[in-house]
Amino acid sequence: MKTFKKYLTFNNIFLVVILALATFLRFYNLKNTFMFQGDQGRDALVVANIFKEKDPVFIGPVTSIGNMYLGPFYYYFMLPFLYLSYPNPIGPVYAVAALGVITVALLYFICKKVFNQKVALLATIFFAFSNVTVGLARFSWNPNPAPFFSLLMFYFSYLASKKDSRYWLLVSLMFSILIQLHYVALLSFAGALIIFILDLKRKIKEKNSQKLIKHGFLSILIFLLSLTPLVLFDFKHDWRNLNALKNIVSKEQSFDLERKSGREGLGAFVKLFTVDFKRQSKKVLFNSTFGDLGINNLFLYLSLVFVLFYLIKKRKKLKTEEKLLFSYLLTGLLGLSLYQHEVYTHYYAYLLPIVYIFYAWILSKIRAKWFFYLISSLFLIFFLRKNLEFYSFSDSGWTINDVKMVADSIQKRVANGEKYNLVLLSESKDLYGMNYRYFLSSMNNPPLKIEEHHQAEKLFIINEEKKEQNIINLEIYEIVVFPYKNILEKYQFDPGPEITVLGNEENNYNGQ
Repeated sequence: MKTFKKYLTFNNIFLVVILALATFLRFYNLKNTFMFQGDQGRDALVVANIFKEKDPVFIGPVTSIGNMYLGPFYYYFMLPFLYLSYPNPIGPVYAVAALGVITVALLYFICKKVFNQKVALLATIFFAFSNVTVGLARFSWNPNPAPFFSLLMFYFSYLASKKDSRYWLLVSLMFSILIQLHYVALLSFAGALIIFILDLKRKIKEKNSQKLIKHGFLSILIFLLSLTPLVLFDFKHDWRNLNALKNIVSKEQSFDLERKSGREGLGAFVKLFTVDFKRQSKKVLFNSTFGDLGINNLFLYLSLVFVLFYLIKKRKKLKTEEKLLFSYLLTGLLGLSLYQHEVYTHYYAYLLPIVYIFYAWILSKIRAKWFFYLISSLFLIFFLRKNLEFYSFSDSGWTINDVKMVADSIQKRVANGEKYNLVLLSESKDLYGMNYRYFLSSMNNPPLKIEEHHQAEKLFIINEEKKEQNIINLEIYEIVVFPYKNILEKYQFDPGPEITVLGNEENNYNGQ
Protein backbone atom coordinates (compact mmCIF):
# COMPACT_ATOMS: atom_id res chain seq x y z
CA MET A 1 0.00 0.00 0.00
CA LYS A 2 2.85 2.36 0.87
CA THR A 3 4.47 1.59 -2.48
CA PHE A 4 1.23 2.47 -4.27
CA LYS A 5 0.84 5.73 -2.33
CA LYS A 6 4.38 6.67 -3.28
CA TYR A 7 3.25 6.97 -6.89
CA LEU A 8 0.13 9.02 -6.05
CA THR A 9 1.93 12.32 -6.49
CA PHE A 10 0.48 15.42 -8.15
CA ASN A 11 2.84 15.06 -11.12
CA ASN A 12 1.93 11.43 -11.77
CA ILE A 13 -1.80 12.07 -11.41
CA PHE A 14 -1.48 15.10 -13.70
CA LEU A 15 0.31 13.06 -16.36
CA VAL A 16 -2.22 10.23 -16.25
CA VAL A 17 -5.15 12.66 -16.55
CA ILE A 18 -3.53 14.60 -19.41
CA LEU A 19 -2.65 11.40 -21.28
CA ALA A 20 -6.21 10.09 -20.82
CA LEU A 21 -7.65 13.33 -22.22
CA ALA A 22 -5.07 13.43 -25.02
CA THR A 23 -5.99 9.85 -25.93
CA PHE A 24 -9.68 10.73 -25.99
CA LEU A 25 -9.09 13.75 -28.25
CA ARG A 26 -7.03 11.73 -30.70
CA PHE A 27 -9.08 8.51 -30.81
CA TYR A 28 -12.72 9.47 -30.20
CA ASN A 29 -14.89 8.47 -33.20
CA LEU A 30 -11.72 8.25 -35.25
CA LYS A 31 -12.89 5.46 -37.57
CA ASN A 32 -15.80 7.58 -38.83
CA THR A 33 -14.06 10.94 -39.12
CA PHE A 34 -10.49 10.41 -40.33
CA MET A 35 -9.56 12.01 -43.62
CA PHE A 36 -8.95 9.66 -46.55
CA GLN A 37 -8.43 11.69 -49.69
CA GLY A 38 -6.13 11.45 -52.67
CA ASP A 39 -2.81 11.61 -50.81
CA GLN A 40 -3.94 9.01 -48.29
CA GLY A 41 -5.27 6.73 -51.04
CA ARG A 42 -2.02 7.05 -53.00
CA ASP A 43 0.09 6.20 -49.94
CA ALA A 44 -2.11 3.26 -48.98
CA LEU A 45 -1.90 1.89 -52.52
CA VAL A 46 1.90 2.08 -52.53
CA VAL A 47 2.20 0.43 -49.12
CA ALA A 48 -0.33 -2.29 -49.94
CA ASN A 49 1.73 -3.17 -53.02
CA ILE A 50 4.80 -3.63 -50.84
CA PHE A 51 3.26 -6.57 -49.00
CA LYS A 52 0.85 -7.79 -51.71
CA GLU A 53 3.20 -7.67 -54.69
CA LYS A 54 6.48 -7.90 -52.75
CA ASP A 55 7.35 -4.56 -54.35
CA PRO A 56 9.69 -2.54 -52.07
CA VAL A 57 9.97 1.20 -52.68
CA PHE A 58 13.01 3.49 -52.54
CA ILE A 59 11.22 6.81 -52.70
CA GLY A 60 8.41 8.31 -50.66
CA PRO A 61 5.48 10.64 -51.44
CA VAL A 62 5.83 13.40 -54.00
CA THR A 63 5.77 16.98 -52.71
CA SER A 64 2.99 19.38 -53.65
CA ILE A 65 5.56 22.01 -54.64
CA GLY A 66 8.24 21.25 -57.18
CA ASN A 67 7.37 17.61 -57.93
CA MET A 68 10.14 16.33 -55.66
CA TYR A 69 10.13 12.96 -53.93
CA LEU A 70 10.64 12.47 -50.22
CA GLY A 71 12.48 9.51 -48.75
CA PRO A 72 10.54 6.25 -48.13
CA PHE A 73 10.49 6.30 -44.31
CA TYR A 74 6.78 7.07 -43.95
CA TYR A 75 5.76 4.22 -46.25
CA TYR A 76 7.66 1.73 -44.09
CA PHE A 77 6.20 3.34 -40.96
CA MET A 78 2.73 2.62 -42.41
CA LEU A 79 3.56 -0.90 -43.55
CA PRO A 80 2.92 -3.07 -40.43
CA PHE A 81 -0.20 -1.16 -39.46
CA LEU A 82 -1.83 -1.26 -42.90
CA TYR A 83 -0.93 -4.95 -43.16
CA LEU A 84 -2.80 -5.64 -39.90
CA SER A 85 -5.94 -3.70 -40.88
CA TYR A 86 -5.98 -4.38 -44.65
CA PRO A 87 -8.07 -3.60 -46.65
CA ASN A 88 -9.37 -1.07 -44.12
CA PRO A 89 -6.86 1.85 -44.17
CA ILE A 90 -7.49 2.62 -40.48
CA GLY A 91 -4.28 0.89 -39.26
CA PRO A 92 -1.81 3.72 -40.04
CA VAL A 93 -4.36 6.24 -38.69
CA TYR A 94 -4.37 4.48 -35.32
CA ALA A 95 -0.56 4.42 -35.42
CA VAL A 96 -0.34 8.18 -36.02
CA ALA A 97 -2.87 8.84 -33.24
CA ALA A 98 -0.95 6.60 -30.82
CA LEU A 99 2.30 8.36 -31.73
CA GLY A 100 0.54 11.67 -30.97
CA VAL A 101 -0.27 10.46 -27.45
CA ILE A 102 3.28 9.17 -26.97
CA THR A 103 4.57 12.60 -28.03
CA VAL A 104 2.53 14.21 -25.23
CA ALA A 105 4.20 11.95 -22.64
CA LEU A 106 7.61 12.44 -24.23
CA LEU A 107 7.22 16.22 -24.13
CA TYR A 108 6.49 16.10 -20.41
CA PHE A 109 9.53 13.98 -19.53
CA ILE A 110 11.89 15.92 -21.81
CA CYS A 111 10.77 19.34 -20.55
CA LYS A 112 11.00 18.16 -16.95
CA LYS A 113 14.59 17.01 -17.52
CA VAL A 114 15.75 19.83 -19.78
CA PHE A 115 13.86 22.79 -18.26
CA ASN A 116 11.84 22.44 -15.05
CA GLN A 117 8.52 21.24 -13.69
CA LYS A 118 6.65 24.44 -14.59
CA VAL A 119 7.66 24.25 -18.24
CA ALA A 120 6.86 20.53 -18.33
CA LEU A 121 3.35 20.97 -16.96
CA LEU A 122 2.43 23.93 -19.14
CA ALA A 123 3.99 22.69 -22.39
CA THR A 124 2.27 19.31 -21.98
CA ILE A 125 -1.14 20.95 -21.57
CA PHE A 126 -0.57 23.17 -24.61
CA PHE A 127 0.55 20.29 -26.82
CA ALA A 128 -2.10 17.86 -25.58
CA PHE A 129 -5.03 20.22 -26.19
CA SER A 130 -3.81 22.13 -29.25
CA ASN A 131 -6.33 21.79 -32.05
CA VAL A 132 -3.41 21.68 -34.49
CA THR A 133 -1.65 18.71 -32.88
CA VAL A 134 -4.98 16.96 -32.32
CA GLY A 135 -5.95 17.50 -35.96
CA LEU A 136 -2.63 16.19 -37.29
CA ALA A 137 -2.92 13.09 -35.09
CA ARG A 138 -6.34 12.11 -36.47
CA PHE A 139 -5.36 10.99 -39.98
CA SER A 140 -2.44 9.39 -41.77
CA TRP A 141 -0.12 11.71 -43.71
CA ASN A 142 3.64 11.95 -44.00
CA PRO A 143 4.10 15.29 -42.10
CA ASN A 144 1.98 14.18 -39.13
CA PRO A 145 4.60 12.23 -37.12
CA ALA A 146 7.10 15.12 -37.42
CA PRO A 147 6.54 16.52 -33.87
CA PHE A 148 7.67 13.22 -32.31
CA PHE A 149 10.96 13.11 -34.21
CA SER A 150 11.69 16.84 -33.93
CA LEU A 151 11.20 16.62 -30.16
CA LEU A 152 13.71 13.77 -30.00
CA MET A 153 16.10 15.76 -32.20
CA PHE A 154 15.78 18.70 -29.80
CA TYR A 155 16.43 16.45 -26.78
CA PHE A 156 19.41 14.66 -28.34
CA SER A 157 20.89 18.07 -29.25
CA TYR A 158 20.65 18.97 -25.56
CA LEU A 159 22.33 15.72 -24.49
CA ALA A 160 25.03 16.12 -27.15
CA SER A 161 25.90 19.61 -25.93
CA LYS A 162 25.46 18.94 -22.23
CA LYS A 163 26.70 15.38 -21.74
CA ASP A 164 28.25 13.40 -24.58
CA SER A 165 29.02 14.30 -28.19
CA ARG A 166 27.99 10.79 -29.27
CA TYR A 167 24.40 12.01 -29.13
CA TRP A 168 25.07 13.99 -32.31
CA LEU A 169 24.74 10.64 -34.10
CA LEU A 170 21.15 10.40 -32.85
CA VAL A 171 20.55 14.04 -33.78
CA SER A 172 21.61 13.17 -37.32
CA LEU A 173 19.36 10.10 -37.35
CA MET A 174 16.31 12.10 -36.24
CA PHE A 175 17.10 14.81 -38.80
CA SER A 176 17.38 12.16 -41.53
CA ILE A 177 13.90 10.89 -40.63
CA LEU A 178 12.42 14.38 -40.37
CA ILE A 179 13.37 15.42 -43.89
CA GLN A 180 11.75 12.24 -45.20
CA LEU A 181 8.49 13.46 -43.65
CA HIS A 182 8.65 16.98 -45.12
CA TYR A 183 11.47 18.95 -46.72
CA VAL A 184 10.70 22.12 -44.73
CA ALA A 185 12.16 20.22 -41.75
CA LEU A 186 15.54 20.94 -43.39
CA LEU A 187 15.32 24.16 -41.37
CA SER A 188 15.94 22.15 -38.19
CA PHE A 189 19.49 21.60 -39.45
CA ALA A 190 20.24 25.30 -38.90
CA GLY A 191 19.17 25.07 -35.25
CA ALA A 192 21.31 22.00 -34.64
CA LEU A 193 24.26 23.54 -36.49
CA ILE A 194 24.25 26.62 -34.24
CA ILE A 195 24.42 24.41 -31.15
CA PHE A 196 27.17 22.28 -32.71
CA ILE A 197 29.27 25.37 -33.55
CA LEU A 198 28.84 26.78 -30.03
CA ASP A 199 29.79 23.39 -28.62
CA LEU A 200 32.83 23.17 -30.91
CA LYS A 201 33.95 26.67 -29.96
CA ARG A 202 33.80 25.72 -26.28
CA LYS A 203 35.62 22.42 -26.85
CA ILE A 204 38.40 24.11 -28.84
CA LYS A 205 38.89 26.58 -26.00
CA GLU A 206 39.13 23.63 -23.60
CA LYS A 207 41.47 21.85 -26.08
CA ASN A 208 39.14 18.88 -26.09
CA SER A 209 37.51 18.94 -29.52
CA GLN A 210 38.67 15.64 -31.09
CA LYS A 211 35.69 13.53 -30.02
CA LEU A 212 33.22 16.17 -31.09
CA ILE A 213 34.83 16.52 -34.54
CA LYS A 214 34.86 12.73 -34.97
CA HIS A 215 31.22 12.42 -34.01
CA GLY A 216 30.41 15.35 -36.28
CA PHE A 217 31.87 13.51 -39.27
CA LEU A 218 30.06 10.30 -38.31
CA SER A 219 26.82 12.29 -38.08
CA ILE A 220 27.35 13.58 -41.61
CA LEU A 221 27.96 10.01 -42.75
CA ILE A 222 24.66 8.84 -41.20
CA PHE A 223 22.84 11.61 -42.99
CA LEU A 224 24.48 10.82 -46.35
CA LEU A 225 23.67 7.12 -45.96
CA SER A 226 20.02 8.01 -45.34
CA LEU A 227 19.98 9.73 -48.75
CA THR A 228 21.16 6.60 -50.58
CA PRO A 229 17.72 5.46 -51.84
CA LEU A 230 16.94 8.94 -53.18
CA VAL A 231 20.35 9.32 -54.81
CA LEU A 232 20.01 5.92 -56.51
CA PHE A 233 16.54 6.89 -57.72
CA ASP A 234 17.84 10.22 -59.01
CA PHE A 235 20.76 8.53 -60.77
CA LYS A 236 18.36 6.16 -62.54
CA HIS A 237 15.84 8.91 -63.46
CA ASP A 238 18.04 11.69 -64.87
CA TRP A 239 18.43 13.50 -61.52
CA ARG A 240 14.71 14.33 -61.28
CA ASN A 241 14.85 15.48 -57.64
CA LEU A 242 17.96 17.59 -58.16
CA ASN A 243 16.44 19.31 -61.21
CA ALA A 244 13.19 19.89 -59.33
CA LEU A 245 15.16 21.55 -56.53
CA LYS A 246 16.87 23.82 -59.07
CA ASN A 247 13.48 24.80 -60.48
CA ILE A 248 12.12 25.64 -57.02
CA VAL A 249 15.07 27.92 -56.32
CA SER A 250 15.44 29.51 -59.76
CA LYS A 251 12.35 29.29 -61.99
CA GLU A 252 9.69 29.39 -59.26
CA GLN A 253 11.65 32.07 -57.36
CA SER A 254 10.57 30.52 -54.07
CA PHE A 255 13.33 32.34 -52.19
CA ASP A 256 13.61 35.47 -54.32
CA LEU A 257 13.01 38.38 -51.94
CA GLU A 258 12.44 40.71 -54.91
CA ARG A 259 9.75 38.61 -56.64
CA LYS A 260 6.92 40.73 -55.19
CA SER A 261 6.25 44.21 -56.55
CA GLY A 262 7.61 47.09 -54.51
CA ARG A 263 10.57 45.09 -53.25
CA GLU A 264 13.93 45.95 -54.70
CA GLY A 265 17.45 45.89 -53.30
CA LEU A 266 17.81 46.79 -49.64
CA GLY A 267 14.05 47.34 -49.36
CA ALA A 268 13.45 43.64 -50.06
CA PHE A 269 15.83 42.68 -47.25
CA VAL A 270 14.20 45.14 -44.84
CA LYS A 271 10.73 43.79 -45.64
CA LEU A 272 11.97 40.26 -44.95
CA PHE A 273 12.05 41.22 -41.27
CA THR A 274 9.36 43.91 -41.08
CA VAL A 275 6.75 42.03 -43.14
CA ASP A 276 7.63 38.38 -43.82
CA PHE A 277 9.18 37.52 -40.47
CA LYS A 278 6.35 39.21 -38.61
CA ARG A 279 3.69 37.45 -40.70
CA GLN A 280 5.21 33.97 -40.44
CA SER A 281 6.02 34.37 -36.74
CA LYS A 282 2.44 35.33 -35.99
CA LYS A 283 1.14 32.44 -38.10
CA VAL A 284 3.39 29.78 -36.53
CA LEU A 285 3.30 31.01 -32.94
CA PHE A 286 -0.32 32.11 -32.61
CA ASN A 287 -2.57 32.01 -35.71
CA SER A 288 -2.25 28.26 -36.15
CA THR A 289 -3.34 27.73 -32.55
CA PHE A 290 -5.94 30.46 -31.96
CA GLY A 291 -7.08 31.41 -35.45
CA ASP A 292 -6.37 34.78 -37.03
CA LEU A 293 -7.25 37.07 -34.09
CA GLY A 294 -6.36 40.70 -33.48
CA ILE A 295 -4.96 39.81 -30.05
CA ASN A 296 -2.30 37.69 -31.74
CA ASN A 297 -0.45 40.90 -32.66
CA LEU A 298 -0.31 41.80 -28.96
CA PHE A 299 0.95 38.30 -28.09
CA LEU A 300 3.62 38.58 -30.78
CA TYR A 301 4.88 42.01 -29.69
CA LEU A 302 4.93 41.06 -26.00
CA SER A 303 6.86 37.89 -26.81
CA LEU A 304 9.33 39.77 -28.99
CA VAL A 305 9.95 42.48 -26.36
CA PHE A 306 10.37 39.89 -23.62
CA VAL A 307 12.80 37.77 -25.64
CA LEU A 308 14.89 40.78 -26.70
CA PHE A 309 15.20 42.07 -23.14
CA TYR A 310 15.98 38.58 -21.87
CA LEU A 311 18.68 38.02 -24.49
CA ILE A 312 20.28 41.39 -23.75
CA LYS A 313 20.21 40.73 -20.03
CA LYS A 314 21.43 37.12 -20.20
CA ARG A 315 23.51 37.27 -23.37
CA LYS A 316 26.55 35.68 -21.67
CA LYS A 317 24.61 33.51 -19.24
CA LEU A 318 22.08 31.74 -21.45
CA LYS A 319 21.53 28.16 -20.38
CA THR A 320 22.07 25.32 -22.85
CA GLU A 321 18.34 24.62 -23.05
CA GLU A 322 17.59 28.28 -23.80
CA LYS A 323 20.18 28.37 -26.57
CA LEU A 324 18.51 25.27 -27.98
CA LEU A 325 15.04 26.76 -27.80
CA PHE A 326 16.01 30.00 -29.54
CA SER A 327 18.21 28.26 -32.13
CA TYR A 328 15.51 25.88 -33.31
CA LEU A 329 12.64 28.37 -33.08
CA LEU A 330 14.28 31.45 -34.62
CA THR A 331 15.96 29.59 -37.51
CA GLY A 332 12.64 27.90 -38.26
CA LEU A 333 10.76 31.21 -38.30
CA LEU A 334 13.42 32.93 -40.39
CA GLY A 335 13.55 30.05 -42.87
CA LEU A 336 9.78 30.12 -43.31
CA SER A 337 9.98 33.89 -43.81
CA LEU A 338 12.44 33.44 -46.66
CA TYR A 339 9.97 31.17 -48.47
CA GLN A 340 7.95 33.45 -50.76
CA HIS A 341 4.91 31.20 -51.33
CA GLU A 342 2.02 30.22 -49.06
CA VAL A 343 3.10 28.40 -45.89
CA TYR A 344 0.63 25.74 -44.68
CA THR A 345 0.38 24.34 -41.16
CA HIS A 346 1.74 20.90 -42.05
CA TYR A 347 4.91 22.56 -43.42
CA TYR A 348 5.99 23.50 -39.91
CA ALA A 349 4.51 20.54 -37.99
CA TYR A 350 8.04 19.78 -36.80
CA LEU A 351 8.14 23.16 -34.99
CA LEU A 352 4.96 22.65 -32.95
CA PRO A 353 6.61 21.11 -29.84
CA ILE A 354 9.10 24.00 -29.83
CA VAL A 355 6.25 26.53 -30.08
CA TYR A 356 4.48 25.15 -27.02
CA ILE A 357 7.72 24.87 -25.07
CA PHE A 358 8.23 28.55 -25.94
CA TYR A 359 4.81 29.44 -24.48
CA ALA A 360 5.62 27.53 -21.29
CA TRP A 361 9.14 28.95 -21.03
CA ILE A 362 7.90 32.55 -21.19
CA LEU A 363 5.24 31.95 -18.53
CA SER A 364 7.74 30.16 -16.29
CA LYS A 365 9.88 33.31 -16.19
CA ILE A 366 7.24 35.19 -14.20
CA ARG A 367 8.91 35.36 -10.79
CA ALA A 368 6.10 36.45 -8.45
CA LYS A 369 4.17 33.28 -7.63
CA TRP A 370 0.76 34.95 -7.46
CA PHE A 371 1.34 36.73 -10.76
CA PHE A 372 2.56 33.52 -12.39
CA TYR A 373 -0.60 31.67 -11.35
CA LEU A 374 -2.81 34.56 -12.44
CA ILE A 375 -1.29 35.04 -15.91
CA SER A 376 -0.85 31.31 -16.53
CA SER A 377 -4.46 30.60 -15.54
CA LEU A 378 -5.82 33.37 -17.75
CA PHE A 379 -3.73 32.28 -20.71
CA LEU A 380 -4.68 28.61 -20.22
CA ILE A 381 -8.37 29.49 -20.09
CA PHE A 382 -8.03 31.54 -23.26
CA PHE A 383 -6.00 28.75 -24.91
CA LEU A 384 -8.48 26.01 -24.05
CA ARG A 385 -11.51 28.08 -24.97
CA LYS A 386 -10.19 29.00 -28.42
CA ASN A 387 -8.95 25.48 -29.19
CA LEU A 388 -12.23 23.87 -28.17
CA GLU A 389 -13.89 25.86 -30.96
CA PHE A 390 -11.83 24.01 -33.58
CA TYR A 391 -12.41 20.42 -32.42
CA SER A 392 -14.58 18.33 -34.72
CA PHE A 393 -15.44 14.75 -33.75
CA SER A 394 -18.87 14.27 -35.28
CA ASP A 395 -19.39 12.28 -38.47
CA SER A 396 -18.85 14.41 -41.54
CA GLY A 397 -21.28 14.38 -44.46
CA TRP A 398 -18.98 12.13 -46.49
CA THR A 399 -16.99 9.47 -44.62
CA ILE A 400 -14.53 6.69 -45.38
CA ASN A 401 -17.46 4.25 -45.40
CA ASP A 402 -19.12 6.30 -48.14
CA VAL A 403 -15.94 6.21 -50.24
CA LYS A 404 -15.95 2.42 -49.94
CA MET A 405 -19.68 2.34 -50.83
CA VAL A 406 -18.95 4.18 -54.10
CA ALA A 407 -16.10 1.76 -54.82
CA ASP A 408 -18.46 -1.18 -54.19
CA SER A 409 -20.99 0.30 -56.60
CA ILE A 410 -18.34 0.58 -59.32
CA GLN A 411 -17.15 -2.98 -58.74
CA LYS A 412 -20.72 -4.24 -59.28
CA ARG A 413 -20.84 -2.53 -62.67
CA VAL A 414 -17.80 -4.22 -64.23
CA ALA A 415 -17.65 -7.76 -65.56
CA ASN A 416 -14.89 -10.17 -64.60
CA GLY A 417 -11.79 -9.19 -66.50
CA GLU A 418 -13.33 -5.99 -67.87
CA LYS A 419 -10.81 -3.18 -68.07
CA TYR A 420 -11.93 0.12 -66.60
CA ASN A 421 -10.55 3.44 -65.44
CA LEU A 422 -11.57 6.25 -63.06
CA VAL A 423 -11.63 10.04 -63.30
CA LEU A 424 -12.47 12.14 -60.26
CA LEU A 425 -13.83 15.69 -60.46
CA SER A 426 -13.15 17.13 -57.03
CA GLU A 427 -11.95 20.23 -55.22
CA SER A 428 -9.02 18.14 -54.01
CA LYS A 429 -7.74 18.08 -57.65
CA ASP A 430 -7.10 14.35 -57.28
CA LEU A 431 -7.91 13.55 -60.89
CA TYR A 432 -7.20 9.83 -60.52
CA GLY A 433 -9.45 9.30 -57.48
CA MET A 434 -6.76 7.56 -55.46
CA ASN A 435 -8.99 7.04 -52.42
CA TYR A 436 -11.62 5.22 -54.52
CA ARG A 437 -8.88 3.47 -56.48
CA TYR A 438 -7.38 2.11 -53.24
CA PHE A 439 -10.58 0.29 -52.26
CA LEU A 440 -11.13 -0.99 -55.80
CA SER A 441 -7.56 -2.31 -55.87
CA SER A 442 -8.39 -4.55 -52.90
CA MET A 443 -11.35 -6.14 -54.77
CA ASN A 444 -11.52 -8.96 -57.34
CA ASN A 445 -11.41 -6.69 -60.37
CA PRO A 446 -9.07 -3.72 -59.74
CA PRO A 447 -8.96 -0.70 -62.07
CA LEU A 448 -6.27 -0.28 -64.68
CA LYS A 449 -3.03 1.29 -63.59
CA ILE A 450 -2.91 5.00 -64.37
CA GLU A 451 -0.39 4.57 -67.18
CA GLU A 452 -2.59 1.88 -68.78
CA HIS A 453 -5.66 4.13 -69.17
CA HIS A 454 -5.65 3.70 -72.98
CA GLN A 455 -6.75 0.06 -72.52
CA ALA A 456 -9.97 1.03 -70.72
CA GLU A 457 -13.26 -0.41 -71.99
CA LYS A 458 -15.31 1.50 -69.43
CA LEU A 459 -14.74 4.86 -67.76
CA PHE A 460 -16.29 5.93 -64.44
CA ILE A 461 -16.40 9.70 -63.91
CA ILE A 462 -16.92 10.43 -60.23
CA ASN A 463 -18.25 13.97 -60.00
CA GLU A 464 -17.92 15.31 -56.45
CA GLU A 465 -17.94 18.97 -57.49
CA LYS A 466 -21.13 18.83 -59.57
CA LYS A 467 -20.17 22.11 -61.25
CA GLU A 468 -19.92 20.99 -64.88
CA GLN A 469 -23.08 19.98 -66.72
CA ASN A 470 -21.51 18.41 -69.81
CA ILE A 471 -18.67 16.42 -68.30
CA ILE A 472 -18.10 14.32 -71.43
CA ASN A 473 -16.66 17.37 -73.20
CA LEU A 474 -14.27 18.35 -70.42
CA GLU A 475 -10.68 18.80 -71.60
CA ILE A 476 -9.32 16.10 -69.34
CA TYR A 477 -6.93 13.80 -71.17
CA GLU A 478 -8.40 10.54 -69.85
CA ILE A 479 -11.88 11.64 -70.97
CA VAL A 480 -10.76 13.11 -74.32
CA VAL A 481 -8.90 9.95 -75.44
CA PHE A 482 -11.53 7.49 -74.17
CA PRO A 483 -13.03 6.06 -77.40
CA TYR A 484 -16.62 5.55 -76.21
CA LYS A 485 -18.65 8.63 -75.39
CA ASN A 486 -21.85 6.70 -74.76
CA ILE A 487 -23.40 7.30 -71.33
CA LEU A 488 -24.31 3.80 -70.17
CA GLU A 489 -25.57 4.93 -66.80
CA LYS A 490 -25.66 7.91 -64.48
CA TYR A 491 -26.38 7.46 -60.79
CA GLN A 492 -26.24 9.60 -57.67
CA PHE A 493 -25.21 9.19 -54.04
CA ASP A 494 -26.90 11.55 -51.63
CA PRO A 495 -25.11 13.63 -50.35
CA GLY A 496 -22.18 12.21 -52.29
CA PRO A 497 -21.00 12.31 -55.89
CA GLU A 498 -22.73 11.69 -59.18
CA ILE A 499 -21.18 8.85 -61.17
CA THR A 500 -21.31 8.80 -64.96
CA VAL A 501 -20.43 5.51 -66.69
CA LEU A 502 -19.04 5.71 -70.25
CA GLY A 503 -18.54 2.68 -72.44
CA ASN A 504 -19.47 0.65 -75.50
CA GLU A 505 -23.21 -0.05 -75.44
CA GLU A 506 -22.68 -3.41 -77.14
CA ASN A 507 -20.47 -4.66 -74.32
CA ASN A 508 -22.42 -3.13 -71.44
CA TYR A 509 -22.50 -5.10 -68.24
CA ASN A 510 -24.46 -4.04 -65.18
CA GLY A 511 -24.00 -6.22 -62.15
CA GLN A 512 -26.97 -4.79 -60.26
